[in-house]
This record gives sequence, structure tokens and C-alpha cells, in this order.
Amino acid sequence: MANNSSSGSGRTTAWFIVGFIVLVTVGVIIAGAISSNPSNSSGTGNPNFVATIAPAITAADWSQGSASAPVSIIEYGDFECPACAEYASLVKQVAQNNSSTVRFVFRNFPLYTIHPDAQISSQAAEAAGLQGKYWQMHDLLYTKQNEWVTTAPDQVVPRYFDGYAQSMGLDVAKFNADLGSSPVFAKIQADVAGGTVAKIDHTPTFFINLKQIPNPTNLSEFQKAIDQALASGTSTTK
Repeated sequence: MANNSSSGSGRTTAWFIVGFIVLVTVGVIIAGAISSNPSNSSGTGNPNFVATIAPAITAADWSQGSASAPVSIIEYGDFECPACAEYASLVKQVAQNNSSTVRFVFRNFPLYTIHPDAQISSQAAEAAGLQGKYWQMHDLLYTKQNEWVTTAPDQVVPRYFDGYAQSMGLDVAKFNADLGSSPVFAKIQADVAGGTVAKIDHTPTFFINLKQIPNPTNLSEFQKAIDQALASGTSTTK
């Protein structure tokens, strides 16, 4: 059950302020970033599309699948982004269908200027990851996005995220402490910095074997991109 105490609210306010201060300069860099969705993606027919390159996958990345998989998919996403929530089930299906050949990596790219809860929700996923439950929180934040998305950043943890943490068996006190920890902020900042280097201008943005692809609009488009990567034999990590 979520904790609605005033002390919890005060702690969350502090976390949000600290996170904002740490990352505000990065937020300015991505001020023009926008969300895309399956019906309004960059698309294979976009003549202005430029295939930028993502930073190499490292041990610091959250990933699913074998590190030796011949194909990697990197998603830069924002937990408050409605398009990212729409894509979540598609990406999960792609990963399941290609479990022996694909390694999936998720990196934070919170759009601070348009999504008030983007920063704190990224912190929640990273904090859950410190207790071994990153992917459970990742999935839950997207599944329940409509439940928490309109809640103020200084209230969303005690009203919702603490309850999510408890439901997946986390130590809620540790979860709250980790939300404002240096490792959590450093991971988010590193993800955003890498995305900025890769010239990301929308979420979600996908890379296959480190090369940006136009956002697929359906499962078959995603599979085609994977099959092409398999045929080319390009490196998944560098």
C-alpha cells in the first residue's frame, strides 16, 4: 500500500529538486525533443531521416538477452512518454520472438521540458534496479502509466511508486533512499549524455547494432530490421 505521509512527500520534493539541479543543463540541450508514436513515427519514408550512432553497450546498461547475441536493440525512452508506453508491448514481443538472437537495452532519455514526472520515474526504475528488479519496475511504469502520469512529481512516489516497489517485494526504505543516490543520478545523466551525442530528437528512438533506425510501425517492420542486421553481420556493441 502506498504511503501518503507528509514526510514522504517532503523527501520526494527533495529528490526531485536535486535531480533537476543535477540534470537541468542536459535538459536544456534536449529542450526541442518530442515524442513519437507508432502512427506518427520517423518512418521509413521520411526523407530527412539520418541514421546516427549510439554509444557502445557497456556493463552499466540494463539489458535482456545474451551479451553475445548477434543483434542488439537499444531504446532511448521516457517513462512518461505515451508513445514509449505504446511501443513497450511491441518491443517485448520482438524480444520474445528473437530471444536467441537479440539483446535488448533500455536507456533513459527523460524529456524534462514536457514531462514533469520523467525524471522521478527514471529514478524509480534505476532504484528498483539496485535491488535486482529493474525490468519489473520498467514494465510496471509503462503498464500503469495512465495511473500515475498526472500526479505531481513531489507526490508520485508516496502515492504510487512506493506501492509499486512494495508489490514487487522491494525494501521500500532502501528504494526511497536509492531514489536520491549518486549512482542513480549518474546512470540517468550518462544515458542522457549518450543520447545527446547520438542526436536523439524524439522518444522512443531505436538503434539496431548501434545504428539508429526509423521507428517501426508494426511487428513486421521491426522483424525486417532485425533480419537485415543478421544478414549484414555488423557488430552489436561497437
